[in-house]
Amino acid sequence: MAVASSRQPFVCLRRLPKTRRTYSTTQTPLPPTPPASGAAKLTTRRLISLHGPDAPKFLQGIITNNLSTATRSGFFAAFLTAQGKVLHDVFVYPTLGSGFHDLHNKTEDPGFLVEVDEKETGNLLKHLKRHKLRSKFALRVLEEGELDIWSVWREQEKWTPHPALPSSQGANIDTQGNITLIDTRATGLGQRILLPSTSALDTFSSMQGVQDVGLAAYTIRRYLRGVPEGQDEIPRDDVLPMNTNFDIMSGIDFKKGCYVGQELTIRTHHTGVVRRRVLPVALFDSASSPPEKIVYDASTKVAVPERNTEIKIEGKRGKPGKWINGVGNVGLAMCRLELMTDLQVTGEPSTFSAEDRFIVKSEQDAKALGVKAFVPDWMKSKIRAPKLQRRVE
Repeated sequence: MAVASSRQPFVCLRRLPKTRRTYSTTQTPLPPTPPASGAAKLTTRRLISLHGPDAPKFLQGIITNNLSTATRSGFFAAFLTAQGKVLHDVFVYPTLGSGFHDLHNKTEDPGFLVEVDEKETGNLLKHLKRHKLRSKFALRVLEEGELDIWSVWREQEKWTPHPALPSSQGANIDTQGNITLIDTRATGLGQRILLPSTSALDTFSSMQGVQDVGLAAYTIRRYLRGVPEGQDEIPRDDVLPMNTNFDIMSGIDFKKGCYVGQELTIRTHHTGVVRRRVLPVALFDSASSPPEKIVYDASTKVAVPERNTEIKIEGKRGKPGKWINGVGNVGLAMCRLELMTDLQVTGEPSTFSAEDRFIVKSEQDAKALGVKAFVPDWMKSKIRAPKLQRRVE
């Protein structure tokens, strides 16, 4: 009598048909349209504390923005590789004079909190320790629940100063000793506030008149302005800071001294041409006309493409860009400026045509989504026109 075997038949995984899903499932329902005023707890971000006499000098040598012992206002910056590519996008908060500093540091030595993508906390900590050597400062990651990071925006605060307020104004501490920072990356992004996790929001003067509307509202507002953030949108060691708009988002001081990655950054700024930038884009049915302006639609039925999906020109060859991330019908894409927009960044004739249609298309699905890139006014005013080369006869 034969005994039935319980073993499953062998299947060679290499011979299974490969499938590649280009479109992810659309959220149902989508987040509502962000209100004109609101607040969002940034659960995707984490804080690292540096405190000690050498903290300013140490940070000055490895970040893209300018910092000194007199710095009192927070700012946006980046850590770069030696080759000038972005490792981490960060916000730096001076803590001296705040309730956090008085409670935890208890000295007059300068201190800073560095805000980074939560998933990159360990990598940034290793990066800091690698460069620390004998510098005199303490380094630690804040525990979860120690301080919460909030983004707050109000309807009447439509414009943001560029660059940030002078450090002598000490504008980073509110009346209750909480650390604040003006978000200078784009107009209307508001400010960031670091608050104790155990306290009710309505007890803080900085939060008066706003309600917690969720992280999705903050994300949509970023996308509409063309502001990338975090590892998913600024891949580690993959792009130059100009490609992700650090130069026009007050993230680089081109007059400061040496720092890691400075050589290529300065050379690109003064002699190079930035052909690719992250821009806000709108998705639409490819059978309909492209939208005239970018507006978030919570009732949209389009499916968001997966990251790094190639954008193509309908009926033509070429690689005008790549999709990065999005919510509903709005998102971010890395775009070749002279292919997807009417901006001219070189002295050569522009290849942009108003008749071109840009699409994101699946290899398995014949249906394609239309894509249209937009250049916000705040961004257009900061992208430099090409220099005219004079011929010497």
